[in-house]
Amino acid sequence: MTNGKQITLFALDCGATNWRLYRVNYRVNGNLIRILGEPQPSPLTSFSERRLPAILTLNPAGTDLENFGEVSQGQLEDETIRDRVREYFKPCIGAHLEDNPLPHQKRYTHAQALSFTRMLLESIVKQIRSEKWRASAFDERVRFAFAYPVHWQHDHEGAIFNDFKNLVLESFPKNIHQHIRFVPEPEGAILSLKRQGLLNSPAGGGVTLITDVGGSTTDIIAGKSNPRTGELLYLGRYGESFGGGLYDAEMAKYLADALHIPASALADDPSALVTLRIYGQRLKESLSRQLLHAQNGPSRPTAQRMITLVTRDNKIYRQLIKLDQDTFEHIAGHLNQTFENLIATAIKTIGLKDEDIGQVALVGGGVQLFSIVQHLRDRFGEGKVVLADSPGEIVVRGIGLEFGASLGTLEPGASLVLPPPPVEEPGPTGEAPPRAGWQLTSPGGQAYPLGTGVTKVGRARDCTIWLESEKISRHHAEIRLTEDTVSIIDLGSTNGTFVNEEQLESKQPYYLKPGDKIRFGNRELVVERVKSET
Repeated sequence: MTNGKQITLFALDCGATNWRLYRVNYRVNGNLIRILGEPQPSPLTSFSERRLPAILTLNPAGTDLENFGEVSQGQLEDETIRDRVREYFKPCIGAHLEDNPLPHQKRYTHAQALSFTRMLLESIVKQIRSEKWRASAFDERVRFAFAYPVHWQHDHEGAIFNDFKNLVLESFPKNIHQHIRFVPEPEGAILSLKRQGLLNSPAGGGVTLITDVGGSTTDIIAGKSNPRTGELLYLGRYGESFGGGLYDAEMAKYLADALHIPASALADDPSALVTLRIYGQRLKESLSRQLLHAQNGPSRPTAQRMITLVTRDNKIYRQLIKLDQDTFEHIAGHLNQTFENLIATAIKTIGLKDEDIGQVALVGGGVQLFSIVQHLRDRFGEGKVVLADSPGEIVVRGIGLEFGASLGTLEPGASLVLPPPPVEEPGPTGEAPPRAGWQLTSPGGQAYPLGTGVTKVGRARDCTIWLESEKISRHHAEIRLTEDTVSIIDLGSTNGTFVNEEQLESKQPYYLKPGDKIRFGNRELVVERVKSET
């Protein structure tokens, strides 16, 4: 007789250009969780090639979803419908909080982007229940895990993440809200890469640089593997609003010029650019596949496609478009330079040098662009660059593994123990118990013991150290305690975090020692070591 109960977890990665769904089963017995097999793609009937294009068609009133996925993608070729098609809306989530949002972040309002995401998610949830759950009501036997960009939880005091989280919860019945998990994309990538053996200590040692290029964002994660323990020492991260979708926008402009479409025609029919964007994406991907797999030889790979566009005034533009490497680099050379600058900034921000890098692991759909791969090979050495299999599925596969991993949050100095091949693994146990040895003490003598892992500081009620003051941000700072170090990181607070009256740089770790005085806004606490009670 088998003890425990079986849990089915559905993992979703709601990307800017494609959504992906994976499924994994676990056996739960008390605090022990055992994974039953590997996470597997779980496509629905609306999916194409294991992914769902993140695109939808509104009804004529604009109030509800009429079609989505490939059906909506096909409707881009119908000039009578395509003005109701919406795509590439994820980058607009939270853009209203940015000081200088990029043009692609201003295509829709924050509220519109959330609304389109909700429409698509609710349709997918209905399909999961119908096709994967035998049309039964969701209950305690099912879990859902959602990936999200890690900066959503840190930027603007977590406002973007909170909006996304609420949107997701509203798409499910209340009885399973407690069974819905949210996992930062980098954590999913780390778990998946480790499972595939791609985070083993690189030859010659050195730092592993995980480069996750999506449709709208790029995240760089640096860590160092311990070949003896299987731990990854997280060193830092850097991210920007840069992704493969920017190349598609440039390709759309190029196609408009190549087809000799007057600017006035596009102004009267802005949805035509959406169609050209999809055409451009397919040309770009075709050329990249050829270049990444090209053998040395005299031939020069070329992608070609017959492009037909009918504008709203019933004019037909049709031409065979050819795209080679020189033409693409002329079109998108400035974006290639932006990516090169991004990598340089990431290395500097994390505090590394090129010679520190022992391996570059590429994940995300955007890393299959040949110019991105080539730059990293040129900079770090061809043998150090590893392109993961199915890179666009790395994150969604990893968040399916997170249920049995309990990583906590990514903070500098954190040792992340990643899951070995299928064995019984410790399940989530809630907050780590306070670790004797370190505490913060107020001038009035109130002690705040520091627990192993992350301690949140702020005036929000969910903070471990709750400080009620208007001078303190809701999520002001985080303190990370490991076996060897105590570090603090300011989370972009309004009034800053000070150590011994020196203001910390936002999002950068500072290592503490006994006697340090920390000031959060107008509240001061002292770092102390205390005797262990054991």
